[in-house]
Amino acid sequence: MNADIDTLLRRYGHDGTRLIDILWDVQHLYGYLPNDVLPQLAAGLNRSLLDIVETASFYHFFRSEPSGRHQIYLSNTVIAKMNGYQEVYDALERETGVRFGETDAKGMFGLFETPCIGLSDQEPAMMVDGVVFTRLTPDTVARIVAQLKTGKVAAEIANPAGLPDDDIAYVDALVESNVHTRGPVFFRGEPDYQTLLKNCLSRTPDEMIGAVIESGLRGYGGAGFRTGLKWQLCRAAPGDEKYVICNADEGEPGTFKDRALLTRSPLDVFMGMVIAAYATGSSHGIVYLRAEYVYLKRYLERQLQRLRDDGLLGSDIGGRTGFDFDIRIQMGAGSYVCGEESALIESCEGKRGTPRLKPPFPVQQGYLGKPTSVNNVETLAAATRVIEEGAQWFRRMGTPDSAGARLLSVAGDCDRPGVYEVQWGITLNEVLMMVGARDARAVQISGPSGECLSVAVDGRRRIAYEDIPCNGAVTVFNASRDLLDIARDYTKFFAEESCGICVPCRAGTVDLHDKLRLITVGTADHEDLDDLAGWGAVVKSASRCGLGVTAANPILTTMQKFPELYRKRLRSQEQALLPSFDLDGALAGYDEAVAELETDGTA
Repeated sequence: MNADIDTLLRRYGHDGTRLIDILWDVQHLYGYLPNDVLPQLAAGLNRSLLDIVETASFYHFFRSEPSGRHQIYLSNTVIAKMNGYQEVYDALERETGVRFGETDAKGMFGLFETPCIGLSDQEPAMMVDGVVFTRLTPDTVARIVAQLKTGKVAAEIANPAGLPDDDIAYVDALVESNVHTRGPVFFRGEPDYQTLLKNCLSRTPDEMIGAVIESGLRGYGGAGFRTGLKWQLCRAAPGDEKYVICNADEGEPGTFKDRALLTRSPLDVFMGMVIAAYATGSSHGIVYLRAEYVYLKRYLERQLQRLRDDGLLGSDIGGRTGFDFDIRIQMGAGSYVCGEESALIESCEGKRGTPRLKPPFPVQQGYLGKPTSVNNVETLAAATRVIEEGAQWFRRMGTPDSAGARLLSVAGDCDRPGVYEVQWGITLNEVLMMVGARDARAVQISGPSGECLSVAVDGRRRIAYEDIPCNGAVTVFNASRDLLDIARDYTKFFAEESCGICVPCRAGTVDLHDKLRLITVGTADHEDLDDLAGWGAVVKSASRCGLGVTAANPILTTMQKFPELYRKRLRSQEQALLPSFDLDGALAGYDEAVAELETDGTA
């Protein structure tokens, strides 16, 4: 028996739901997950060896073989590729002497690509042993690798002053928050949380829920489900034990607003969880933090301890006998699909992040089969402000169906990328002017899973649930960008991130990517366009979860907004877009599918 593994198992009480945490600890101990310790894990957790292997192999950041003393992950987003990615890629191979996807013979470096790491406002960016480096150039890569070769670790290089890793100064040394506008809802500084809690406890849970309903607050995760209604359903669900989960798995490429909130206003987020716990009757909270934000973990744990020290977390919170609630941080391990609430819950339970069939919904049967309210970072921070300032204060902002304000993560072809607070109802043109996007041709709203908009056609439209729903990502492309290549890149992302549980998504995303490749290289004909639209409709309508439902969006929305781009790439341009190709007919179910998704996403 391996004594180190036995110690780990005892640390987690032989609790199989903590498998992801245990696997992380094993990997930190050995640098990878050795096969010979997995049977001991299986026996100690009362799970099968196949179950352990299946779970470990699902997540990108778990390594099953030695992968270098220093594991380097270069973010390969579209935005990185617009800002010197290839030069940085080449420099990493040159300086380390390793090709991407491989480990050098001495076991010093392992080079890998990874999707968006939440730094689209300052790319190219990479992670080295969990430490992030931004705004990379070939010269900075050479300096970093040279220091690693001398024996320095990544944290020393990124933090030469030796700042403690639980301090905000450490986080700021690694990453710019890049918050350009703040208030009235977000980034306002810390209110008097003791007074806020007294205000909360002075009302009944039902009155608290009523206030959130009255405010019009909707979930900021994309679906826009009404927050108060979700809490009400969770409270009403049968069961003595209930859970509140903060979805901090901000994996949509181009999105990084939650990163800024967790850095600048973490207590607003955590107090939102306390308010939700009081409203729903929960005693247990979990923050599911994406693996790419591991550099925030120690800082966030310190903030949680502040709340405990102040009597705002723990037992008898605020002096209210029986109001017991605490929060733990659950690290993810690299899986985009875990942003979907049921897949996230599966991951919290120590399993593959496979989306569940619905119903039942998490508010009925969520974590460990108990009623669970899952809200994202921005939603919880906004809930804190609603309770502080009042429902009517929040309702007066925005539009009739989109109350309040929200955060936008802006990146791409603009002068001032970063995080912006705007009131719902702002026009697309106003956003572009605000961020300095003078030559914008297209805007990808809500990341790859959203839609591609034409600035010429859609510039006067408003960002609101009544017009352009938006989960926060705004990626700007000027006239120099090849939108079909971008769509192809996005489609490849979905193919690689599919959990594989359902055939339409597992096979359809690959087929869509391959078909789009034919068009981008100029070897496609009209029939291929028919296939793209038809296959995209099948993937959208028949997939199990939101990933598959939205995977065809990069293709379908660019076909809808920029049909001339597809026409120019066809092998024969003798006819119009397609004599047999009815674009309106092919996209007939698109709006209905989007509406259905918005009722079933993570709020």
